[in-house]
Amino acid sequence: MDNTLFNIDASMEANVQPLLDVIEQVMDIPEEQLTDDNTEVISGMIMGAFTPKMREDAIKELIKGFDDLHLSRAQAKEMVENDKTMIAQGLEELKPSPHKRAILDAIFDFFFEVFDKALEKYHNYTFELPIKLSDNAQLPTYAHDTDACADIYSLIDIVIPAHSISTQIPTGLRIALPEGWVAKIAPRSSIGAKTGLRLSNELGIIDADYRGEIKILYDNISDSDYEIHAGDRIAQIWIEPVYRFKPFSVDILPETERGEGGFGSSGK
Repeated sequence: MDNTLFNIDASMEANVQPLLDVIEQVMDIPEEQLTDDNTEVISGMIMGAFTPKMREDAIKELIKGFDDLHLSRAQAKEMVENDKTMIAQGLEELKPSPHKRAILDAIFDFFFEVFDKALEKYHNYTFELPIKLSDNAQLPTYAHDTDACADIYSLIDIVIPAHSISTQIPTGLRIALPEGWVAKIAPRSSIGAKTGLRLSNELGIIDADYRGEIKILYDNISDSDYEIHAGDRIAQIWIEPVYRFKPFSVDILPETERGEGGFGSSGK
């Protein structure tokens, strides 16, 4: 088979090669061996060779490729769509018989599903965040691809006494934010719902020029001491751009229907 028909993006070539190999195998089947009855059988045999593990491994490799290239989700989608188009166009140039086309269509459905599933699972990162770790510290992790916040972990075993305030929990993390960005620290929802711990400063703010260790401050409003162990998830962190405002003085503000109505003015 003339692979020049398939002008695949170089960065996707390794992931697409198995599909090109299968196309070649199908095109090499002698036409006299294909009938309406055995075309479906041959399709099933070929598809049976693609195990669920192979499917998952292929998805992971595609996602790794997107990540290695630092692609945005839109760029990854454009790359995949371009390669799918090139594959389809190349197939048209090969002019397969109806029997071979039926086999190839079934195979294409599998591979294109892999492409689409990789895109669905791919989460592009806005930027890479340099983090310096103390001994035994852990990098923040996202529990799910769709999470807005990453979990951060305690560096040590520590007990937060009952009815105490502002116990410092070290994380062993030091970060270097890009200028114009801020990191924010909040308690994990499970801590707020299931324990007496409350973040002392309610919302932790880390400015772009701060290079010290990130420490979590917790109050314990319960009647019981609370134990935290090294490696426990103790808070969550997210990054967002900073929008600064320039204040200026005026004599009159634009009027609104609510006006100066304060607490409770909009009803229960």
